[in-house]
Amino acid sequence: MKRVILFCAVLVALTASAGAQGLRFGVQGDFVNFNLGVAQTNVQIPQVGSLDVSSLVKDIYGLGYGGGIHFDVDLGLLAFRLSGDYIMLSPDKAKYQSLLGPLGSQVTIDGGRIDIYSANLNLKFNILPLPVIHVYVTGGGGFVDIKMNDATLSLGTFKLATVKAFDTQTKPTLNAGAGVDIKLGPVALFAELKVNFIMTTGKTSSEVPLATVGLTF
Repeated sequence: MKRVILFCAVLVALTASAGAQGLRFGVQGDFVNFNLGVAQTNVQIPQVGSLDVSSLVKDIYGLGYGGGIHFDVDLGLLAFRLSGDYIMLSPDKAKYQSLLGPLGSQVTIDGGRIDIYSANLNLKFNILPLPVIHVYVTGGGGFVDIKMNDATLSLGTFKLATVKAFDTQTKPTLNAGAGVDIKLGPVALFAELKVNFIMTTGKTSSEVPLATVGLTF
């Protein structure tokens, strides 16, 4: 997490010094579909059996949402965007229970949320610079901090197990995609789609935003 904050702070300073005249600020919302890779792990749960944690992460996490802020340095056809985002993924408890076998429907699950903090520096290149609409391609990289809260599994008042699929990881990330800016006077509305690759321990994870929309002032 410290590396993400430091990366973001340094790039804000560099971005501001590079082009204070073209520096713009904005906010965005993120909706993502996540394929999270972790090492193969099994947890033995009394009265229920073995739980494959790698299957758990793959099968019960997917859609996530969040938002963040960004700074743009506009250089005409080219622009640089520094963005910081937070995304949260919560487990589908019904799917969680289905992985626990015959007694799964009687098990209660508390916790298990995944928090993702990211800082990225992207290059934007306008390929269709019309007066109002700008279509662009984008690509870049940065750092992502991923952590998972413990999930407590209980049967009635009896605590069965505490499950944590992975330790907190701060990893590099790369992304590429495309988007569109719509100029509305001094404000620009944008929407973009990117594929993000996070070099998590176990295997590379991928994140495909279903929608990233925001405003740049």
